[in-house]
Amino acid sequence: MQKRGFIALLAIFLLVGSAIPVAVGESSTGISITDSRNVTTNLTQPATHVAAFGAFATITLVDIGYLDKAVMFDATSAYSKSGIVEVQNFSADKFVTVSSANKDAVVQKMLDLVDNGTWNKDNDVILGYGYSYLSSVWTALEGYGFKVITFYPNTYDGIVQVVEDIETVVGADHKVSEQMSYVKTFIAQTLAEHGINDTQKVTAVYLSYSSSVWKMGNGGSVTVDFINYAGGNNLGNNTAKAIPTYSVDLTAVVQLSPDYVLLDGYYTGSATDFSALLGDSSIHVYKLNKTWNSYCPDAMTGLWTVAGLFYPSYFEGKIPNAPASTQPDNTMLYVGVGAVVVIVAVAAVVLMKKRKA
Repeated sequence: MQKRGFIALLAIFLLVGSAIPVAVGESSTGISITDSRNVTTNLTQPATHVAAFGAFATITLVDIGYLDKAVMFDATSAYSKSGIVEVQNFSADKFVTVSSANKDAVVQKMLDLVDNGTWNKDNDVILGYGYSYLSSVWTALEGYGFKVITFYPNTYDGIVQVVEDIETVVGADHKVSEQMSYVKTFIAQTLAEHGINDTQKVTAVYLSYSSSVWKMGNGGSVTVDFINYAGGNNLGNNTAKAIPTYSVDLTAVVQLSPDYVLLDGYYTGSATDFSALLGDSSIHVYKLNKTWNSYCPDAMTGLWTVAGLFYPSYFEGKIPNAPASTQPDNTMLYVGVGAVVVIVAVAAVVLMKKRKA
């Protein structure tokens, strides 16, 4: 009889215990990221250290709160070049010029980190640009057993994915990438609510400038996405031209007569200077920030700013925050169920002692 009572209590204990949700962390398969070269990097856990070989990676690490994971940076991340205040007082030996010509020095810097125990080749990761001219650098590093993940997005959504991938690599939550997605959705919903359709959209072109050549944004570029997602009509879209840009002269820009010209942030003059070159005061010129089309969370600020430029009455002030997660907080449920388990266990012990007595 005593045995039956004990078995019954044990069954109750197991039944209640089985109702407690078990917290599940990283997938048993670990982390897997496929980069812009279509190379897949597998990690058994988030990287303890990273090398931020691109200012985009440094800015992203700052924004997601994981800059302390970076132990090596490219020279363009130095404060004197990037203006990233968080690295202002970092020592010079934390920076290296990442270029094909400086490939051997980059490899040596990384090998030094391995030698002094700062870097673990099995799980630490180099984050870098996916530009073709840097491919020899990545190949050389991988030849020494380093893990390299490269990024080369050409859309706003692609940048969001870059941020999400970096969050995953370092073990951060996805609040920043989710916020970036939310802002795009918020703008689209607001435009729809106010009935902004194709016939009512403002018109705009994106214009870049390099080596004395003006190029108009077509498709397949982050800055053109700013126009599209901010509710603009991109007059530079021409499927007969090369993507993402094609060469034009300023007369062609005036002939299109856009409401806005979004000017490349790398143009050395001001928006006023460029407006004088156009000679048409009816066209509003806005000079973009250089970091808005880099591969980092700054793109969100760029998108919001352009939306506010096009529709100031709808998109004013601070960027709206994504709503809090709707997932229920099960903390009290876990505590309550845990308490029941303890009570049942204690009762079982007490009852068995009484029966023995």
